[in-house]
Amino acid sequence: MSAMKQALVMLYPDFCYFEVAALTEILAFKEDEWIVTTVGTDRQNYLGEDGLQVLAEKSFSQVDLLAVDLLILPGIDNYHVPLADSRNVAFLRQLNATSRPIIAAMSSSPVLLAKAGLLDQTQFTGGLFEETYTKNPFIPKQNLVRQPVVVDNGIITSSFQFFREFAIAAARACGIQVGDTAFSPARTDRPYTPAELTYHYPD
Repeated sequence: MSAMKQALVMLYPDFCYFEVAALTEILAFKEDEWIVTTVGTDRQNYLGEDGLQVLAEKSFSQVDLLAVDLLILPGIDNYHVPLADSRNVAFLRQLNATSRPIIAAMSSSPVLLAKAGLLDQTQFTGGLFEETYTKNPFIPKQNLVRQPVVVDNGIITSSFQFFREFAIAAARACGIQVGDTAFSPARTDRPYTPAELTYHYPD
């Protein structure tokens, strides 16, 4: 039996869970292959922007970041808060290595990657206000690509409204087969039949 692959979800105050929920759901359906663990500066509850509290199962000091297969960064309602805690950037700076996990960063979280120097030679996108680039010159705006999802140097970035495409791209980067229509919205061109909405246990 092959070793389980490991994914970390990095938590910080005001994280946005829905932006990465599709990706973690894909991993949940691969429970015989993937282990998903939450991690933060401390082993504590983190309050998300939607009011839900999520426990960081491990602190930064309890994980070997370069030994995992995937690091997921949710978007952030107020990126100034995690940016002000130097431990977050110090944790990410470990990823300035030849061998590192796939990095999947949503919406405003590329700010943290930029501060850690991970975007200096990498194209990226994100859900950042234009003023953010002016106020934070450490963000290499010359590498910004205005597309829904950007994959470069093992880093997947996206804007919040493209959470579905982000999840598919990140999963595929990890070698997981995902169809193009995964998590697609309900069709509107014709009604669904009862047979289409009848469910059975898998064989």
